[in-house]
Amino acid sequence: MPVLDPLKQEIRQLERREDLLQSNIKQLQVLLEETQASLSEKRIKATTLQNLLAPVSRLPNEMLLAIFEEAVSSPPEKEMWVPIDISHVCHRWREVAISSPRLWRHIWVMPSIKLHLLEAYVARASASRYLDVHFFNWRERKDFQRFDAALEFILPSIERWRSLSISSMCDTKIQHLANKLKKSSFPVLRHFSFRALRPGQTCIGLFSANDDCPALKTFDAENFSLSGDLTGNRSKMLQVFSKLTSLTLRRYSNDTRLLRTMIDSTVFRTLLNSTPGLTTLVLHGQPLRFRIGAPVDGESTVVSMPHLQNLILHPGVLKPRYLQQTISSIHAPSLRHFELVFPDSKMSGQNVVELLFDAKTRKPRFPLVSTVVLHNASNSSTATSFIHAFPYASHVTLGGVDVGFFPQVLRARVYNAYPYTYERIYDPRASYPCWHRLRSLMLRSAKPEMLRMVREWIRDEWDRGHHPPTVLVEGSVVDWDSTAM
Repeated sequence: MPVLDPLKQEIRQLERREDLLQSNIKQLQVLLEETQASLSEKRIKATTLQNLLAPVSRLPNEMLLAIFEEAVSSPPEKEMWVPIDISHVCHRWREVAISSPRLWRHIWVMPSIKLHLLEAYVARASASRYLDVHFFNWRERKDFQRFDAALEFILPSIERWRSLSISSMCDTKIQHLANKLKKSSFPVLRHFSFRALRPGQTCIGLFSANDDCPALKTFDAENFSLSGDLTGNRSKMLQVFSKLTSLTLRRYSNDTRLLRTMIDSTVFRTLLNSTPGLTTLVLHGQPLRFRIGAPVDGESTVVSMPHLQNLILHPGVLKPRYLQQTISSIHAPSLRHFELVFPDSKMSGQNVVELLFDAKTRKPRFPLVSTVVLHNASNSSTATSFIHAFPYASHVTLGGVDVGFFPQVLRARVYNAYPYTYERIYDPRASYPCWHRLRSLMLRSAKPEMLRMVREWIRDEWDRGHHPPTVLVEGSVVDWDSTAM
C-alpha cells in the first residue's frame, strides 16, 4: 500500500538511528567511566602527595599508633567512635588503625553502643593479648535484653580481660553480670575499678563465686561497703588482694547517716595485712571509719606497710573525719611520695602536721620522702613544721594557701646565721627551715607578690653560692605584671 511503505521506511531509519545513538551512548559511557577512574586516580594521587607534604606524614607508624592510643583515652561517651573516626581519615591511617589490635582493646559496654559496633570491636581486637572492658551507665532496669545481648558478644573474650571497670550500674545489672561471671576464670585480670551508683553498693561479689580468683594488681572503688564481702568470703577476698600493689578508695558523701558505707578500720587493717606488696595507697574523701574510744586489749591500731612508696590523701572536705586517725595508723618507713590536698578554699585544712613526727623521739615518721605535694594543708604557723617533717624532699608542689606560706619561710633561711646540722633538721621546733635537697618547686596559681619573693630567694641563693631549685608555675597568675620578674 502506498501509505504503509513510506511508514515502514521511516521506522527502519529511526531504528538505525536508535542503534547509532545507543552505540554512541555505550562509547560515551565507557569514555565517562575511564575519565571518572582517571579523575579518581589523579585525586587520590594528589591527596597522597599533599598528605606527604604534611608534617604528620613524616611520623613513623609507631609514633602514629602512640598518638592514636592517647586519643582513645577520651571520655567514655566518645571513646568507641575514636578508632573508627581515625580509620576514615586517610588510607595510611586506616591501615595503621585496622592492623593495630591495641587500638581496639578498650571496649565500652553501655546502653548507647550499637551491637554491630561492639561486634566489630571484638573482632578487630581478636589479635590483642589483652582487653580493657568497661561496663558503663546501665542505670535503669529496662533494656535488660539489650544488656544481655551485649554480654553475649563480650563474654567469649573473658580470658583476655586485663582490666574490668564497672561504673553507674543498677543492682539488677550487677547481679546479672555476677551470675554470668560465676563459672568464668580471669587468668590475666589485673586491674579492677568500681563506681557505685548509690552508697553501699557492693562489687567484690563478682569474684567471690569463682574457684580461680584473679590476682589483682590495682583496685579502685568508690562508695562501696567492704565489710560484708570480707566477712562472708574472707579466704577468696584475701586471695583477690594478695598481689595488690595499688589501692584506691573513694567516698565523697559527707552525710553521717551513711557511715555504714565507710570501711571499718579493723576491716581495713585486715585488708592491708593481706597485701604485703602494696606500694600505692590513695584515699579520696572519707572512705575509712575509726572506732571512738580506747582500743581493745591486744588490738593494734597501726598498719605496717613496709613497701609503701606513695601515700595520697585527698580529704575532699574542709574538716574531714578520721583523717588524723588515718595518718596516725600508717607505718610506712619506705615512703617516697606524700600528697595532702584539701579543697580549694581560703580556709586551711585540718592540722595534721604534728602527726608526721614520732611522739617520743620527735623525728619524722616518713624521713625518706622525696616528693611532697601540699595544697591548703598548712597555715602560717605550721609551714616550718612541714619542712622539717620531710627533710629530704627534692620535688615539692605547693597549691592553695600553701603558695603564700612556704616561700616566706624558705626565703627566711638565708638570713639565719646558724650552720646546718643533722639534729636541727630533725627538730620540728628548730627555727632553721631547710629543704637542702630541693631540686624543683612547683607553684600552682601563684600571685605576683609570691613570685617576686621567690625571685628574691633565688637571687639570694645564687649570691651565697648555692644552686637554687628549678621553679615552675602551674595555672594562671592573678594580676600578672610582666615587669615584676
